[in-house]
Amino acid sequence: MRVLPFDSNKKNMSGNELVELISEKVPRQVQIDVLKRTFPHGTTRGDEFSIGSLYGESGKSLKIDINPRSPYFMKGQDFNGGVGVGGIVKILMEGQGLRLPEIKEMFAEYIDEPRSFVREDVPANPVKPQINHQTPYDAEYKYLNSDGNTICLVRKYLVRDGAGNPVLDSHGKAKKEFRQFTGDHPYPRMPDVRPLYNIPNISASDKVIWVEGEKCADALNNIGHTATCTMGGAGMLTKKSASQYDFSPLQGKEIILWQDNDTAGRRVAELVQELSLNAGARSVTMLTPPRGKPEGWDAADAISENFDINTFLNTTSKNTKQNINLLDESLLISRFTGTAPEQKFLVDATFPLNVPIILSASGDAGKGMLTLDLGMKVASGLEGENAFGGKVQEFGNVVIFTAEDDEGEMHRRIERLDPDGKRFYYEHELRVVSLPNLGGVFPIMQNIHGEYTTSEEFERIYEQILQINNLKLIIFDPLASFVHADVNSDPAAGAALTGLLSQIGSETGASVMMCHHMTKVKDDAVISTPEQARNLIRGTSALVDGVRCAFALWQLDEKTAKRQCKELNMEYQRNRCFDGAVVKSNGPANRTIRRFVRDMYTGLLVDRTDEIEQLDIGTNRDTRKTSLYEWVARCEREGRALCQQGSADSILNRMTDADSPQALHNLSQRVVDGIVRELIIDGRINKYSFTTSGGRKWLGTMSGVMSRGEYEATTARDNV
Repeated sequence: MRVLPFDSNKKNMSGNELVELISEKVPRQVQIDVLKRTFPHGTTRGDEFSIGSLYGESGKSLKIDINPRSPYFMKGQDFNGGVGVGGIVKILMEGQGLRLPEIKEMFAEYIDEPRSFVREDVPANPVKPQINHQTPYDAEYKYLNSDGNTICLVRKYLVRDGAGNPVLDSHGKAKKEFRQFTGDHPYPRMPDVRPLYNIPNISASDKVIWVEGEKCADALNNIGHTATCTMGGAGMLTKKSASQYDFSPLQGKEIILWQDNDTAGRRVAELVQELSLNAGARSVTMLTPPRGKPEGWDAADAISENFDINTFLNTTSKNTKQNINLLDESLLISRFTGTAPEQKFLVDATFPLNVPIILSASGDAGKGMLTLDLGMKVASGLEGENAFGGKVQEFGNVVIFTAEDDEGEMHRRIERLDPDGKRFYYEHELRVVSLPNLGGVFPIMQNIHGEYTTSEEFERIYEQILQINNLKLIIFDPLASFVHADVNSDPAAGAALTGLLSQIGSETGASVMMCHHMTKVKDDAVISTPEQARNLIRGTSALVDGVRCAFALWQLDEKTAKRQCKELNMEYQRNRCFDGAVVKSNGPANRTIRRFVRDMYTGLLVDRTDEIEQLDIGTNRDTRKTSLYEWVARCEREGRALCQQGSADSILNRMTDADSPQALHNLSQRVVDGIVRELIIDGRINKYSFTTSGGRKWLGTMSGVMSRGEYEATTARDNV
């Protein structure tokens, strides 16, 4: 970028002389202040002020030296290697459209110079043609006040090549530039206060849609909606420039934010959400672009492709924020009429839906296996599945982020849990993100100079999460890998984390589960109550208090574990027997202590509570296994085979048969499932199918007629 040239052949004071005079007379701090006012979207780092160009764009292409003691003050280096920007005069001419007489007048109090000078209309050798009122434009948008009077004009200029053809960007759209004209000023100039677009219609409407540009706003206005945008698009509205924008017309309105489908779109929408609420908007809802739409997709694109706009706008979004007005009668208790909405649970009476959850366990409990099993059951869509002591009630898409297990380990775990390949036919999607294979972990929250914030990488990933429809469960395993802040001792960090997790749950509609460790106890210490387990969850009290639900698992002491294994007729091993319970819940929950026993084949902790509680002196485990085996064999021989569950010939339904074993009466389905599983593992029975289309559900012995394909039904029961 070259220094702005001035014609030194003019009579009286030349432009170059004025530059030198201002440089000498105007305090350098004053020049710095003028620079920052001219480019409020610029950024300061040390002695450098960065902007995209001298035409108003944000970015870091041009770096200006603002060190008052530097010989290069108000000069800069651009990305093309050019040096110098012509000082504050060049900056004002390009950034504010001022002419030399106006610049001289601005600094009159510092310049004691009586000589007059000739007004210079056009720079002799400009870097880029100077746009003015007479420059042909491709589109014009009028910013009006509530009375319909023009506040400012915004004109669009397409970027064209030497042949006059529009230049396309990476999305295949024409590159464009915008200039603002205020009043009778012949050159582009932003108004001192930047208004919203379409103010007259905003005043007459209760619901307003915000989009990023005038074209999108007009497209929505033309089909009957009330839409607006902010002047300058996403690039000019920043936290630093926000004070120059007037959002007051949105007071009392219901606002819908339709962001462009890109990172910049979400960031500016989040800022507009904040500014709208600060201006008194009743509520602000942020729409999430539909999954599968290309980058940069906006409202105008949606209309051009006949997208179902009304359905999209009326779809309830979880990302809605409201202003509190205590004088609003809508807050009165009388609004609570009719039947209260049902509390939805991911797992019945255990894990509520769309809330943050902590799963905490002592060492070697297998939290990763438990959460993987839960995720598979939620994604499967299969009714009747159990997890953590309750039935899975909600089914949908699942995302699991694991920071410690690579794809090989996850593959082995999945294979053990699903040896039959049922995962290939799940009703919903389960995404397993093994971060060791993907460049390592990313923080969802970090402490940067005392401020708790999300990382740029997570923000990018989160934009993708928001595009997953019907999301029911998000898992981060373990918490410590994803949080780069001291949640163990700093209550503020714990509160910030749980607030972030609550926001994620609210915006996605999913339960957000964080796997977390419990504090180690001495070898002779025994955890016997949920209260003890809760107190051992690592972190400040703010961490547990801030989540809606916490579930803890703790290892049984050796004596109790050995007794339990003996009752279940299984070999004792360390870390095989655990107790677990809901230790914190903001709503109704089953707080019964559940008894978990590890399946040594899968490594999964299986809930055996009902089975353990029903064991007594008169009826031991071996008796029940023998009774069921003999009944299965007898029914097979007689042509009236049993199945495990789910039909008229299920074990529980056939308990009314005259020959049903007394030892099996009054058992729960869970206990029956456990006995069947053990008989299969022992190699005494198996499951068979009688038709080419039917599943393997019928129970028979390993060497009986079923195994030979000779089974024939001899009863009226429809068991084939």
